[in-house]
Parts: sequence; C-alpha cells; structure tokens
Amino acid sequence: MGAGEDSRRAQSRRSGSVALGVALLLALALAPAGKAVPAPGIGELAASLSPAEVTLGEAQSVTGRVGAAGNGPGGVPLTLQANPYPFRRGFTPIARTTSAADGSYSFPGIRLDRNTRLQVVVEGSPAPVGPVLAATVDAKVSGGARSLGPGRVRLILRVRHTPTARPSAPSVWWFLATRPGRVFRLAAVTHARDTSPGTTSASVIVDPPARRFVYRVCLNARWEKAMGRPDAHRRCPEATFVLGRHAF
Repeated sequence: MGAGEDSRRAQSRRSGSVALGVALLLALALAPAGKAVPAPGIGELAASLSPAEVTLGEAQSVTGRVGAAGNGPGGVPLTLQANPYPFRRGFTPIARTTSAADGSYSFPGIRLDRNTRLQVVVEGSPAPVGPVLAATVDAKVSGGARSLGPGRVRLILRVRHTPTARPSAPSVWWFLATRPGRVFRLAAVTHARDTSPGTTSASVIVDPPARRFVYRVCLNARWEKAMGRPDAHRRCPEATFVLGRHAF
C-alpha cells in the first residue's frame, strides 16, 4: 500500500473516529430526594432534586409541595437558594415562584457550574426552610484523534469546567491499550492549558500499539474538587476518567 493511499485513508477518518465518554470508575449513586420538613403555619415543606447529578450545561429541577400532599395552600411565595462549592458563603436566592392551588411547586431549568447545595424557603417571617439538596455537576469532556501517518496519532482532550480564579497547567497522563480489557500502558505525560475561562485543553502525538486501540487520560486540576462526586477524586495516574477509541 502506497504512502498516498495511507494519507487519504487517514484524512477520511479524521472526523467521527472517536467515541469519547466519561469512564468514572465508581458506579453513580444519585443522592436521594429530600424529605419533608415541618414548616410552622403551613404543615410541611417538601423538596426533591432531579436529576441529582448532571454534566456541566445540563438542567436540573427542584420540585416539591407546601403542606400535605394534595391538600396544600396555594399562592405561597417561595425562594430557591443556593450555596455553591466550597459552601462557605451561605445560601443566596437564585429563583422565585409561588405554590399552585394544590400546594405543589417547581423550579425548572436550573443550570449550575459547580457542586451546589440547594434549599427552598417560604418567604416571610418566620421563614420555614426545606431540606438541603446536594446538586452534583460533572465536567464536560470531549476529545478526538487524528492519524498523522504511520506510527503517529494525535490525541486531543478538551474539558469544560467551572471557571477558576487562576489559570493552571496540570500534568496529563495518556495511556494506551490494544483493546478494552487489556493492560493500559503509559504512553506520555504532557501538560494541559486553559484555552479560555472554564475550558482546559491538551494534546499529544503517540505511537499507537495497534491499528485499532483505546486510550485513557487522567489529570488533576484546580477545579476538580468543585465538581463531580467526592469519592471519584483520586490522584493521577490511578484515577483514569476519560475513555476513547481510535482506528486508522
């Protein structure tokens, strides 16, 4: 096979050659819905969060009821409050609504940029407060691979995350294997860079172990503790969190 034909085949596979997904090694166990809390003067204030865990950019909703199920007061003014990571600033209002005729309410379309604690408060004095809900927000990971000729493939990683006050250049570990289930071997260590506020990128040129292979990527960045499940925050290179495939 000539070099020209190799080049044409590589070019034809530059797009759509990677199926990239998050591969957190621990199974997801979503936080349970909040319980009803006694609220002076209105009976109960119940609240739940759905879904409890999302990827950055996806929406969550807080729903619940004021008073007993199907028999609550309508027109009650309610405020949704948020306390984002590192949970030191306390709760501040982010949305308002009123309860429906049956006491039910909803705060739809909530988009958070980091792990956040939420609670619903009945406006007025005294102000009954509902249960604290834990919203988990994961970084959004994407990537790709491009053949550069025999023995050369460029791997690309892009992570969208909560913005940080200072830019960072974390080390990035790249692992390769011939197929899933095989032993991953370290191929290179590079550094990522912040290409814009809230976006970190990295790339590397590797010599693949086979024409079809899989790869994993790991990095520990400043924004890591502000996002995702706490039990998934393991140090690299053991904490492998991205899985991709490539064929050429």
